[in-house]
Amino acid sequence: MTDKEERLKTIEKFIEQKKVLSFEKLVQFVNVSDITVRRDLRALNYMASYTHRGQFVTLPAIPRFNDNGIWFFRKIGFSQYGNSLESILKLIDKSKQGVSREELEDILKIGISKQIQILIGQEKLHRVKLGSKYLYLPEEVMKNKKKKYRLLGSRQTEDYFEKNVRIKDLIALLKAVLEHNKIKMTSLKQLAKKYSLKLPLNKIEKLLLENQLTEKKGHRSFKEAANKISNRQDCTRLSF
Repeated sequence: MTDKEERLKTIEKFIEQKKVLSFEKLVQFVNVSDITVRRDLRALNYMASYTHRGQFVTLPAIPRFNDNGIWFFRKIGFSQYGNSLESILKLIDKSKQGVSREELEDILKIGISKQIQILIGQEKLHRVKLGSKYLYLPEEVMKNKKKKYRLLGSRQTEDYFEKNVRIKDLIALLKAVLEHNKIKMTSLKQLAKKYSLKLPLNKIEKLLLENQLTEKKGHRSFKEAANKISNRQDCTRLSF
């Protein structure tokens, strides 16, 4: 058996005995260079903690991850997804309904303000503002406008909360709906330009989704839906 093979077995046995230990303590135990220990750990497919700046290590067979893919050993956190950045992204995607920063911090047991800023800078986060807080949404929801609307409903989000709708703008939109019988969400800009609609595009989008006017219907169905919009008591001051 080579020195490397013996050292790997020694490291593996030591970690299995302790379950989790610091990288510094491991280097002292085997009495070799940092570089050598890191190379040996990679050979053992080790896991680094996402807490404590990744200074603690364990082996894949040791953690018992919870439903969120997280495992704690004496307040030292490990994630089956890797570091805190990857863990945040995976937890958001798993949430289906979106998740707040506070909910993420409760799961990870760390503050994530810095990580959020990094991910925003990398353009990897999708979020909408609800009141004074952000809701982070799975990519699947962001790509599907209908799913996004069903999730957010009529809540006051930064996407939809704009100036009130004037009745003449609403009438112009109803005219466009009745003439087309089918509205494609990918052609809202062309629709707004053709009919000189003064409504913000996201408000047009919400009205169409809310009243199910994005799929092909008979003229009567479209007319009934259009009338439903126009008959609202607050149609002169709709806000979303």
